[in-house]
Amino acid sequence: MRNGDTPLMEADQFAAYVERRLSLHDDVINVRERRGSVLIVRVRGRDVTINLDRFYHAYVQNPERLDTVVQTVVSALTHDIPARDQRDFASLRDRIFPMLKPIDLVAFVRERNLPMIVYRPFLADLIITYVVDEPQSVAYINEHHLKQWGVSEREIHKLALRNLRRRTDERARYLMIGEGEQRLFIFNSNDGYDATRLLLTDILADWAKRVCGQLVIGVPNRDFLIALGDANPDILRSVAAQIQVDSIQRDHGLTDRLFTLVGGQIREYEMA
Repeated sequence: MRNGDTPLMEADQFAAYVERRLSLHDDVINVRERRGSVLIVRVRGRDVTINLDRFYHAYVQNPERLDTVVQTVVSALTHDIPARDQRDFASLRDRIFPMLKPIDLVAFVRERNLPMIVYRPFLADLIITYVVDEPQSVAYINEHHLKQWGVSEREIHKLALRNLRRRTDERARYLMIGEGEQRLFIFNSNDGYDATRLLLTDILADWAKRVCGQLVIGVPNRDFLIALGDANPDILRSVAAQIQVDSIQRDHGLTDRLFTLVGGQIREYEMA
């Protein structure tokens, strides 16, 4: 049962419910056919097949978040992983950046039979992907690109981090708010890479010297990074609670997990 008296939907009922909800987005998504938990839809002129099993599992685990789960389906279907012509690597190298994404993106790419994106595992069910920054979107780098360009994932990773550091210096200065135990550091430039600045450990190391206690960092969504010291447990719990809310409610949610810096390396932080 959910919400007291409302029965939990079976898998087929859930799929039918999602199908009805997608009709609200018929300007972008047109459902062509449903086969059990599999939907065949047309999105922006392209046929897409999506299996709802993992979304149904998420709903069963948290029935009260039905609307959030359905919105995740919509976001997955409309997420722009645009096809790009293979172009000369030299002309793109300054626009290649890392981007933190949920690991579910890998399954999504497989389901759509797209070339596999280049990525490396990170922490807290996140991965590091690599993108070419475009004027209105990003183009994910895939394995075909690496083969044609003759470069390795390791080379792309180093280049992407270097570009992110340069862009941060040029366009995305952080905010420092408060003093002592209340001091916060925030990236909120809305350029699409704020959370990914978690990878800039030299900046985090500087912050660690300027907070009380151990540095704790949160990246609840793509466009927000917050860091503080853990000397005051009440302040930390309050910030952690807001991170948890934002990771669910804000667009481009990432994780409610917290991170810290240990020996120059990012690690997950465990609340006491």
